[in-house]
Amino acid sequence: MRPLENYTREMKAVIHEANTKKGFIGGGTMAWAMMIVGVVVTGTMTYSLTHKGMQSSALWKEWVDFAAVLPVTLLEGSALALVYGRHHWFRSSEQRGIANIASWVIWILLAATSVTHFAFGSTSNETMQWLMSVYASYLLPLAIVGVPMLWKKLYDAAPESAMRVAVLEAEADLRSQLVEVQREQNSLMVGAYRESMDTPRVSAARRALFEQASIEHAKEIVGFIEGAEAHTESAKPEEREKPRAVWRGNQIVDGRDGDRLPN
Repeated sequence: MRPLENYTREMKAVIHEANTKKGFIGGGTMAWAMMIVGVVVTGTMTYSLTHKGMQSSALWKEWVDFAAVLPVTLLEGSALALVYGRHHWFRSSEQRGIANIASWVIWILLAATSVTHFAFGSTSNETMQWLMSVYASYLLPLAIVGVPMLWKKLYDAAPESAMRVAVLEAEADLRSQLVEVQREQNSLMVGAYRESMDTPRVSAARRALFEQASIEHAKEIVGFIEGAEAHTESAKPEEREKPRAVWRGNQIVDGRDGDRLPN
């Protein structure tokens, strides 16, 4: 058990030192100095190639001098940042593996940029000229676009980012399942309601309700009719009491008893 405890204690000490001491390790100053000089040299060549490719476009014509600096920042900046990140930033195995491969790919691209810059105008070999033109016209622009995608992948592979995405995905799955459960419950309720409407008991109750409503409606109609008849009958006696003038010969007589009316 003691060798395991010693190993664990030493590993914790190394991790603590790596987290607290951010300075250069042995030989680090020289290594970083050489890398910085290298990216400055390759940066001038990358700038020359991108400047030459952008100046013919109307989109970049007005600010091509500044626009050509952006690809240099992406490529040469990533070359240095990936090396630094493997010592300080990248804490997951996926991040470290991606950074290691991407770092070598970018350095190879910078080497190809240097060769193209020096040899493109001096070589007379048509095959080499074609290959370098393909690199300058297609591969280098694609590499410039690929660098932001690389950093997006590194960001997604970070432990904190992966945990956050996992929590959000779990929450999204839970909400989706709750929505499906609610839909199933609504469907079951509607189906049960429709089935209950077809049962004999509900049909009889519904028929009784309709009959009762029809009776009430008929009573209202009959009430209106009876009221109109009563109003007509109350007006008829007055009409009967009104005397009628009847002419008999040249004299007017009462229409009720035949008496003569005074002239």
